[in-house]
Amino acid sequence: MPLPTQELWDEIYTRFILNVPQGELETTERMMFVVEEAFWAYEDFYREADPSLNKLTLREFTKLVFEKCPGMQVYQHTSDEIFYSFQAFKHSVPVMGAIMLDPTLSYVLLLRGFKSNASWSFPRGKISKDETDSACAIREVYEETGVDISGALVEEDCIEICTGEQRCKLYIIPDVPLTTAFAPQTRGEVGAYAWHELKDLPSNKEDFANYQYVSENGTRHRFFMLWPFLKRLKTYIKQRRKNIRAGKVEKRGEIRPPPVVDAPEVQGAAAQEGEGGSQGKKRRKKKKKNADAVQD
Repeated sequence: MPLPTQELWDEIYTRFILNVPQGELETTERMMFVVEEAFWAYEDFYREADPSLNKLTLREFTKLVFEKCPGMQVYQHTSDEIFYSFQAFKHSVPVMGAIMLDPTLSYVLLLRGFKSNASWSFPRGKISKDETDSACAIREVYEETGVDISGALVEEDCIEICTGEQRCKLYIIPDVPLTTAFAPQTRGEVGAYAWHELKDLPSNKEDFANYQYVSENGTRHRFFMLWPFLKRLKTYIKQRRKNIRAGKVEKRGEIRPPPVVDAPEVQGAAAQEGEGGSQGKKRRKKKKKNADAVQD
């Protein structure tokens, strides 16, 4: 497969680098976010328009940007150093998102990356410059599910953990209908959605290390960073159910789902993924009663 032509590199430079505010290029970390944005455009749009273009990793793409784009050659000989420093920096950027529960508080929504062997996790993403925690969570959930949780988010209803240098906060959003037609607003990031029954998910690191779902076609399904949240989530659910019985739950705003016309097809998760076993690392278990799944 051919590499991009110089004409294409000039277009990428003009579109993504030439006209960005000077402040966005004053550090290599900020510059690399610009390069990463160009990389996703290359993957999602340029290669889709011309399938003959070579598939590149971000590292390979970065090297070519520094080699081919005007004014970027100054970074050419330190490309790997800049790339790996950027990867380390990204692992320190705070992450925000949401734990979305059905009205019975029995099921939690998880989404899977675009590749079939990607992990399942909560909708979430990295915070942007000058963005508040809740604003980031609202934006990320909307981008990944098409659902607007701004009216249903309560600042105090959250679980926050720190892993290494990274802070992660997830807001708990109950009363999300199982029939919600989720629809990603970004390309190439979300491959499937599924409602997972909470009682089937391990709640400690040791159990997750020996937990994996293998579908009938041999695909291994994994979970990412669920166990640190599940124990506190189950405590929250227990207290919320107690408050519901006592009539002490305040009415919160409703979520705004995406238009049905834009939603992908909804399928039964067990039928879609198979019933597989429960050995290994992450993902459903047994015949888990995942209510619905959406596959792009």
